[in-house]
Amino acid sequence: MTLVKGILLVEDDIEDQEFFIEAISDVNHAVLHGIAANGKEALEKLATTPILPDIIFMDIRMPVMDGLECLAAIIRNPITTNIPVIMLSNSLDQVAEANSIGAMAFIKKPTLPTVLGSKLSQILNVNFTKVAPLHSRVF
Repeated sequence: MTLVKGILLVEDDIEDQEFFIEAISDVNHAVLHGIAANGKEALEKLATTPILPDIIFMDIRMPVMDGLECLAAIIRNPITTNIPVIMLSNSLDQVAEANSIGAMAFIKKPTLPTVLGSKLSQILNVNFTKVAPLHSRVF
């Protein structure tokens, strides 16, 4: 039996949020747990939610607190350290840095919702508690 996975999306761009929502709507066993517009807001949501998300998809470039800084804070916090974080970006120039901080994988943002949906399905089918991080794995 496949369990439904709750997703926290951390993305500042409204159009990218809508794009993600459209893509995730076609993915089985996934529910959008919430959206944060920057890393600071994501950390606040994680600190106050009664139920933590199963996985976090996070943009790298955001105002207030970027994704790499937020990722480091998530990894340092014993309550959130085991939540897999998948980094999102239009560019692959920060894959190594994201991996060194503790990102589980990296998605280069596609231009079609169906392509993003396929990538999300692949990632959501990984049992991150039983495998090593997918460092250097770019979806």
